[in-house]
Amino acid sequence: MKPILIFLGIFLIFLGFFLITLGMIIPDKNVEKNENIEYSGIIFIGPIPIVFGNSPYLIIISLLIFLLMIVWILLAFKIGNIK
Repeated sequence: MKPILIFLGIFLIFLGFFLITLGMIIPDKNVEKNENIEYSGIIFIGPIPIVFGNSPYLIIISLLIFLLMIVWILLAFKIGNIK
């Protein structure tokens, strides 16, 4: 594997952790305390996805992202001949 890709992958992981931490530390001044916040997500336990959330629209978006990820992984295996 190319060392630049390994470095880029590790860098993107650390950048993601940094941005998530920064988002938790810096408060958003546009959000009021009593405002309803919508959320959704997918957790994988083995091959079984568990979908949760309080907004039907965001749950559908999460499922679409999940399907795109699966297609992307299958294409990577097909194109890259990964076994």
